[in-house]
Amino acid sequence: MTEEKLIITIPLENDLSISIFDGSKKIAADTWQVILTARIRIETDQVHFTRMDPKKRSKIIQLVGEQINYENKLIRNFVEEKQKEETVTALYESFLQNTRPYLSHRLFAERFVLKAYADSLEKRKWVNN
Repeated sequence: MTEEKLIITIPLENDLSISIFDGSKKIAADTWQVILTARIRIETDQVHFTRMDPKKRSKIIQLVGEQINYENKLIRNFVEEKQKEETVTALYESFLQNTRPYLSHRLFAERFVLKAYADSLEKRKWVNN
């Protein structure tokens, strides 16, 4: 497994922080596979559910866990070694420019937890059938 290196951690407007990691690996003498991973750790017990019965809140936390991670991988293959750092920087700057408004939204954590909860319920249906 490739070791990741933290590039940057940025606080978002919704009190979450996004961390971007470089997990790039050399695939030939002067060629790289650039792998960036963006992660946000969400503490489920700190999420403010705006339209929910408090009893359901504890059920959600019980099913999805006390923390969940948003994760997004960005991959570029066959990057020349002399362009690697430039590619890393361009990837994370582009990612932040395009996704920061979405990730910073005040309801992002709530919606992400609810999606994880719905996915867990769906997975349970398949396992139990």
